Amino acid sequence: MTDTRVPLRLSDAPRSDDGYYGPDSISWRVFSDPASGLGAKNALFLQMLEPGMMTHFERVSLTSEGADEMAARFDRTAAYLRDSVFADTAHADAAAKRVDHLHEMATWTNPETGEVEEAKQPEWMRWTWWTYIWSAVRGYQEFGPGLSTADADRLVVESHIGAEKLHVPGPHLETFAEVDQYVREGLDTKALTIFAAMAGHSLRHPDVKGPVARWVTRQILNGVLSLLPDQAKLFFAVEDRSAKEFARGARFTKLVATLARKNRTAEDLIAQAIGESVAAPYQRVRVKKTKASPAS
Repeated sequence: MTDTRVPLRLSDAPRSDDGYYGPDSISWRVFSDPASGLGAKNALFLQMLEPGMMTHFERVSLTSEGADEMAARFDRTAAYLRDSVFADTAHADAAAKRVDHLHEMATWTNPETGEVEEAKQPEWMRWTWWTYIWSAVRGYQEFGPGLSTADADRLVVESHIGAEKLHVPGPHLETFAEVDQYVREGLDTKALTIFAAMAGHSLRHPDVKGPVARWVTRQILNGVLSLLPDQAKLFFAVEDRSAKEFARGARFTKLVATLARKNRTAEDLIAQAIGESVAAPYQRVRVKKTKASPAS
């Protein structure tokens, strides 16, 4: 008979199912495309505008992180977001449990009040989640194949799964129009702390060597920034960028997304995302060693 023994060392569990979304979902199509990833970078600028959350991050960890550590943090976040959609249910659950644990551990004591400040604040969680969904959809709309209103609404409903896994408080939004309204109206209550302003400046002025690389980087940044609502642009030092320059950056960013697809179909991109999740999961799901079956 076939030897089904697991190696003596603990190993990652094999993929067991299609996860919480599956091949019929809009989420697989959108989140596997480079355009949504480019658009999602826009969410960082929106999330910086939640002053309480940025102050909390400054106190908890970000002040001690350099550029390499920050890049690693963003890579881990991207890996989690990938696995939340493309991993099987066991790995998606493990990833969400890990992120939720990290949020619970991210606390600091306010020296003025003596109170312990926690990261899991309801409005911070809602703002972070829905600006991410808004930005990814906007990226896919502007830099990718585009979405019908019905499909955009369906993606919003599908995103409830991820929101619930991270315990994002409801009520959850049901249509993309509601998400858009939430983001735009939410900007009326946002502000830019000095820490967020410095972080935003670093993102807008990365340390890139060479004139060609700097030009390419600026075009992509302009494309990403072009997605921001007009009132959000007022928070950042982009007054030197004209509407014409934003439009040129958006066209270039769309070209970059097109080249990143390398003529691959949506099915090819989905297969790649699943493959990356299997090869390097955000959180491994261990299987225990089993005894050898008796020979027969």
